[in-house]
Amino acid sequence: MENKYVYITDQKSNIYSDIVEVGDVMYLAGLVSEDLSTRDELYGDITFETKTVLDNLKVILENNGSDMNHIVKIDVILKNWADKAAMNAEYVKHFDKDHVPARICYGDVSLAGECKIEIAVIATKC
Repeated sequence: MENKYVYITDQKSNIYSDIVEVGDVMYLAGLVSEDLSTRDELYGDITFETKTVLDNLKVILENNGSDMNHIVKIDVILKNWADKAAMNAEYVKHFDKDHVPARICYGDVSLAGECKIEIAVIATKC
């Protein structure tokens, strides 16, 4: 089985792929709050950044043969652990209660720029 390397824009990174597909499993690199067309980071409070990341994740998954219900594992990385409750309040709005993925959450971590959250996932194809 050969791996497939996917980039969500023409702006390829030479240090990581946005998605690596192995069979029907998709490994998505960490996403921060950004404009998907320009890759410019979008800053705001934790609710705004969580919503932006999860909305972008939905688009990326759907454009690559998956969806939010096919996420099997999600890693949430928070710059500030104190933001966890507000992040969770927004996070739960994006998942069907019968398809909640396994999750790990890290806090008090240095993230790029002024980003407050980064999310990486493992998903399967639909």
